[in-house]
Amino acid sequence: MTMAPLPAWNLTSLVFYIDTHILDAPDTETVLLRQLHEASWINLRRTDAMDTELGSAPEEKWVTLTEASASYAESFGPMVLDHSRLDHCVLGSDEDIARNDLVFSTLFPGADRATCRKNHIRDAMHVATAIRYGGRAFITHERKLLNKSDQIAALFQGFRIWSPTEALREVASAIAGARELYRREPERGSLPKWPSEEDLRSG
Repeated sequence: MTMAPLPAWNLTSLVFYIDTHILDAPDTETVLLRQLHEASWINLRRTDAMDTELGSAPEEKWVTLTEASASYAESFGPMVLDHSRLDHCVLGSDEDIARNDLVFSTLFPGADRATCRKNHIRDAMHVATAIRYGGRAFITHERKLLNKSDQIAALFQGFRIWSPTEALREVASAIAGARELYRREPERGSLPKWPSEEDLRSG
């Protein structure tokens, strides 16, 4: 599989935010999404909560993971005490507070912020920040989050929580649409041959 760089007509308007474990997940779909990002077909981003989570990584993995996270643009979410890093967050508005609260209560109904697991608060931070900045979806393997995708979409203008497989399906459709547009209007130029339909189906 050979990747080719794209000129200015790429699909980086396809903005997806990624969960922390997506940085090094070895499954075929996730690897392909990372390759599509590297080739500028899509735009993968991280929230400030990612490096907060990486702070508890084993020392032998911390360097590798933080180097990997640095290759994705970071969006600063509203400050959450005991979870946000002071130089990697913004002062939240009333709208931010309401959004974060609604995301948290939707993902973890009945949970109490004071006693819940730190990961619950940080998962909600990931999703709320992705929504704040207009992302298409949040990509994760976490089943508890994936199960709430329809509810989140109903509350936040279609924003989705997708597995890598679901995200890849969306990307494949967008690439097919772009190629059909360029086939009908050849004056636009041409698109790289990678990824092929077979490459995308292998995900």
